[in-house]
Amino acid sequence: MLSAMVIALVSQWMIQFPLAYVLSKHTALGPAGLWWSFPIGNALTALVSICWFARGEWATGRLTEDSQASTRIVEEAIIEEGYR
Repeated sequence: MLSAMVIALVSQWMIQFPLAYVLSKHTALGPAGLWWSFPIGNALTALVSICWFARGEWATGRLTEDSQASTRIVEEAIIEEGYR
């Protein structure tokens, strides 16, 4: 979830907003530049997301090990209480 939040914040504040400003104020597009910033920003964000995904750091999470550890603790507690 952290990586999705970072990508969303970066795409809004560092790509889409500056792009909208530049396209609307400093090009002949005028107000249409604001609207062009949406698909261009989304395409750039998709490229950033693909690069982030390709790095493979998302696969290093250890959620299953944490789940297995908590399951083991519950099983040990059940055995100690004599329910098994």
